[in-house]
Amino acid sequence: SITIALSLVSHTNVGKTTLARTLLSQDVGEVRDATHVTEFADEHVLVALPDGDTLALWDTPGFGDTARLTRRLRGTERPLGWLLSQVWDRVADRPFWATQQALRHVRERSDVVLYLVNAAEEPAAAGYVAPEMELLAWIGKPVIVLLNQLGAPRPPADEAADVERWRAHLTAQGAPVRDVLPMDAFARCWVQELTLLRRVEQALPDGERRQAMARLAQAWQQQRERQFDAALDMLEDCEIAPED
Repeated sequence: SITIALSLVSHTNVGKTTLARTLLSQDVGEVRDATHVTEFADEHVLVALPDGDTLALWDTPGFGDTARLTRRLRGTERPLGWLLSQVWDRVADRPFWATQQALRHVRERSDVVLYLVNAAEEPAAAGYVAPEMELLAWIGKPVIVLLNQLGAPRPPADEAADVERWRAHLTAQGAPVRDVLPMDAFARCWVQELTLLRRVEQALPDGERRQAMARLAQAWQQQRERQFDAALDMLEDCEIAPED
């Protein structure tokens, strides 16, 4: 059996746990308007097949103070090794400690990183993105950027313009990004979610893992179609016949 691990990663307090709840349809984790609420990487099953193949979604601690951290790392001979070998106090050095926890998880467990950004900000104003992309580049796992907090539904052309603006900004910075997709943590959209799973499939190396991901995405789609059909049946059962 094969497990595909998707890891939600972002700057602290951008919405990882909220998105995990939306994708899983479960009240997992803790959501508060505070930094570094998630302390450890938590695994949740998104899809499981009878043959044992599994799609796992991980919620990770949020990055913090990454601009200062990357400045320190650039002066070291082996930046990633130095970062992961340091011993930081969980309370006094919480931003560095949480960043270390997230990166250690990505290096050891992730197949694809889902990096969440606050799309309500202009790309150039989100100063945390560049150093965090630099950290992820040192690990070398595929990264898909998800645009959160896009606001109320808008014409497709407006949403596509936001995606392209972020894509151009990330490309100009040389960020190690495979794709950029809209994915609001507060509004469930099965079309966006299926698109994400198909892009994850494309980001994986060709072979058994990509084939397993294709089967998992197909199973996810079938589950959602059954849910949709069941909801329609329920609506039909609740209809009140017109009076004579």
